Amino acid sequence: MDEMEEVFESVARYFSILAEPARLRILHSICQQERSVGQIVEETGMTQTNVSRHLNLMYQAGALKRRRDGSMAFYSVSDSTLTDVCRSVCVRVSGGLDSKKPLKRGFKTLIEELS
Repeated sequence: MDEMEEVFESVARYFSILAEPARLRILHSICQQERSVGQIVEETGMTQTNVSRHLNLMYQAGALKRRRDGSMAFYSVSDSTLTDVCRSVCVRVSGGLDSKKPLKRGFKTLIEELS
């Protein structure tokens, strides 16, 4: 594998973190501040098992930081590039949507919260 092929493979793995809507919801939940697993579960509406699975994957990939306090785990974003990329793509996608549709309004809210 040549050098550029290695770069392309690494970039594809990096972007795969954002390729799952559940991980985007989790990222949105913690992009502004550290949250406990319970808080993330509550904010995303996902099950604790599902949240934990995605958090672990994102942590192993280096996208998140984890802090333990007793039996509780807290997560925050360790790679701000992910939130920057996510924000940029949301702005781009939102710009192409009909402003009267609920999806566009949802993106506008998301962008305002991320800013």
